[in-house]
Amino acid sequence: MRKPSIIIASLIGIILVLSIAQIVVSTRISTTGIALGSIETQTQALKTENLLLNEKILTLSSLTHIASQAAQIGFTTKTAQIVLSNSQPIAIKQ
Repeated sequence: MRKPSIIIASLIGIILVLSIAQIVVSTRISTTGIALGSIETQTQALKTENLLLNEKILTLSSLTHIASQAAQIGFTTKTAQIVLSNSQPIAIKQ
Protein backbone atom coordinates (compact mmCIF):
# COMPACT_ATOMS: atom_id res chain seq x y z
CA MET A 1 0.00 0.00 0.00
CA ARG A 2 2.97 2.27 0.28
CA LYS A 3 3.68 2.31 -3.47
CA PRO A 4 0.49 4.20 -4.52
CA SER A 5 1.18 6.97 -2.00
CA ILE A 6 4.75 7.36 -3.30
CA ILE A 7 3.50 7.51 -6.91
CA ILE A 8 0.84 10.10 -6.00
CA ALA A 9 3.38 12.22 -4.10
CA SER A 10 5.87 12.08 -6.95
CA LEU A 11 3.16 13.01 -9.48
CA ILE A 12 2.13 15.99 -7.34
CA GLY A 13 5.80 17.03 -7.10
CA ILE A 14 6.22 16.78 -10.88
CA ILE A 15 3.05 18.82 -11.42
CA LEU A 16 4.32 21.53 -9.05
CA VAL A 17 7.74 21.67 -10.73
CA LEU A 18 6.21 21.86 -14.20
CA SER A 19 3.75 24.57 -13.08
CA ILE A 20 6.59 26.69 -11.69
CA ALA A 21 8.58 26.16 -14.90
CA GLN A 22 5.55 27.28 -16.94
CA ILE A 23 5.21 30.43 -14.85
CA VAL A 24 8.90 31.28 -15.30
CA VAL A 25 8.77 30.70 -19.06
CA SER A 26 5.57 32.74 -19.42
CA THR A 27 7.11 35.65 -17.53
CA ARG A 28 10.23 35.63 -19.70
CA ILE A 29 8.18 35.46 -22.90
CA SER A 30 6.02 38.40 -21.84
CA THR A 31 9.04 40.60 -21.08
CA THR A 32 10.62 39.55 -24.37
CA GLY A 33 7.46 40.67 -26.16
CA ILE A 34 7.69 44.10 -24.54
CA ALA A 35 11.33 44.44 -25.60
CA LEU A 36 10.48 43.26 -29.12
CA GLY A 37 7.73 45.89 -29.37
CA SER A 38 10.18 48.57 -28.32
CA ILE A 39 12.72 47.44 -30.91
CA GLU A 40 10.06 47.42 -33.64
CA THR A 41 9.06 50.97 -32.71
CA GLN A 42 12.69 52.10 -32.91
CA THR A 43 13.11 50.34 -36.26
CA GLN A 44 10.07 52.09 -37.69
CA ALA A 45 11.30 55.46 -36.41
CA LEU A 46 14.72 54.89 -38.02
CA LYS A 47 13.12 53.88 -41.35
CA THR A 48 11.06 57.07 -41.33
CA GLU A 49 14.15 59.14 -40.51
CA ASN A 50 16.08 57.44 -43.34
CA LEU A 51 13.32 58.32 -45.82
CA LEU A 52 13.37 61.94 -44.71
CA LEU A 53 17.15 62.12 -44.97
CA ASN A 54 17.09 60.55 -48.45
CA GLU A 55 14.58 63.18 -49.58
CA LYS A 56 16.79 65.91 -48.11
CA ILE A 57 19.83 64.52 -49.94
CA LEU A 58 17.91 64.45 -53.21
CA THR A 59 16.71 68.01 -52.69
CA LEU A 60 20.16 69.33 -51.82
CA SER A 61 21.82 67.55 -54.74
CA SER A 62 19.31 68.70 -57.36
CA LEU A 63 20.62 70.99 -60.10
CA THR A 64 18.12 73.74 -59.34
CA HIS A 65 19.23 73.88 -55.70
CA ILE A 66 22.91 73.87 -56.66
CA ALA A 67 22.31 76.63 -59.23
CA SER A 68 20.46 78.79 -56.70
CA GLN A 69 23.21 78.28 -54.11
CA ALA A 70 25.84 79.19 -56.70
CA ALA A 71 23.94 82.36 -57.59
CA GLN A 72 23.68 83.32 -53.92
CA ILE A 73 27.43 83.11 -53.36
CA GLY A 74 28.24 85.00 -56.55
CA PHE A 75 28.98 82.44 -59.21
CA THR A 76 27.66 83.55 -62.57
CA THR A 77 27.75 82.08 -66.04
CA LYS A 78 29.67 83.93 -68.70
CA THR A 79 27.62 84.63 -71.76
CA ALA A 80 30.42 85.90 -74.00
CA GLN A 81 30.54 84.00 -77.26
CA ILE A 82 33.57 83.54 -79.45
CA VAL A 83 32.89 83.64 -83.19
CA LEU A 84 35.45 82.64 -85.78
CA SER A 85 34.73 84.49 -89.01
CA ASN A 86 37.83 83.79 -91.09
CA SER A 87 38.27 80.12 -91.28
CA GLN A 88 41.52 78.80 -92.69
CA PRO A 89 41.51 75.53 -94.55
CA ILE A 90 43.06 72.76 -92.59
CA ALA A 91 44.62 71.07 -95.59
CA ILE A 92 45.75 72.77 -98.77
CA LYS A 93 45.15 71.05 -102.13
CA GLN A 94 48.35 70.49 -104.07
